[in-house]
Amino acid sequence: MITYEQYLQFSPYFAEQDMEKSEERARFLKLFNDSPQMVKNLLTSLDTAEKIINTGKTFELDEFDTEALSFAVRKIAAGEVFIGGGVELIAHGVGLPSERAKNLLGLIVNEVFAPALEDIKKIQTAKFPQRFGAPSSVAAQTSQTQIRPPVKQPEPAQSDNPNVINLRNRQN
Repeated sequence: MITYEQYLQFSPYFAEQDMEKSEERARFLKLFNDSPQMVKNLLTSLDTAEKIINTGKTFELDEFDTEALSFAVRKIAAGEVFIGGGVELIAHGVGLPSERAKNLLGLIVNEVFAPALEDIKKIQTAKFPQRFGAPSSVAAQTSQTQIRPPVKQPEPAQSDNPNVINLRNRQN
């Protein structure tokens, strides 16, 4: 169990709130209000803060780096940062080498994001469509192209062999 002070420091909802500019905080609060309930729960949950603290301990992070990790969790979950850029965000914010930051992000995805992972994927896909699938220009061209009906294949020639039964044209 964590203390109230730890919750305020390590909850993604409150992480680095004291260092954040008011415009950035207002932008986050707008994103938060528009988020699915599962993501809101994730960002405000006591369980999430506790998992982040434990993950920080696993990676031997001090409290400042653990708070930076919590801030990165918030930025990714709210869709402010593409998850593919999460390794760099964590490496820079926490001060880890890229390989350890990659391992840390993997643990965050598996442990912290798990309850809201599908909603986070939807947010990420909506915010960063160019990173998922075809670019919008290709999709627009595809939608303008007419879809042709399938071409009917010609019937194979009938065999003169009485032991062969044509099941396609069989009548009951």
